[in-house]
Amino acid sequence: MAMRATSILALLVALGCGGPFLVFPGGALSGEVVGDSVADWSFLEDRFIELETRPDQPYSVQLNYFVVDGKLYVDPAEGRRWLEHLRTDPRVRVRAGGRVYPCNAVLAGRPGELEGFDPERFVYRLESRP
Repeated sequence: MAMRATSILALLVALGCGGPFLVFPGGALSGEVVGDSVADWSFLEDRFIELETRPDQPYSVQLNYFVVDGKLYVDPAEGRRWLEHLRTDPRVRVRAGGRVYPCNAVLAGRPGELEGFDPERFVYRLESRP
């Protein structure tokens, strides 16, 4: 019983640390907010980024990304809560390397339109905003 309580406590602490935890969504992303626009995202080295949607009630997830010609892209699967958030409000924040970057999610392609991406998914380009 003590082991279970400790595991639950550890999970709650992790979920409260300013963002998602593994497959569990989180809230507002914490970290140093970068005020300068990013023209080239090629510096990203992590396998995943964290994406915060819905600025009024922050919802964040950890996900894969693509950098193509310096541009940052994500391709959410249909039915994901954060895809609905992007469709409602394109203002997002990205956290990578402990830094948070304000961005706008711009629809870059519908399913099957962009070569190299999953042909069944919408593709969004995340454009930095100061």
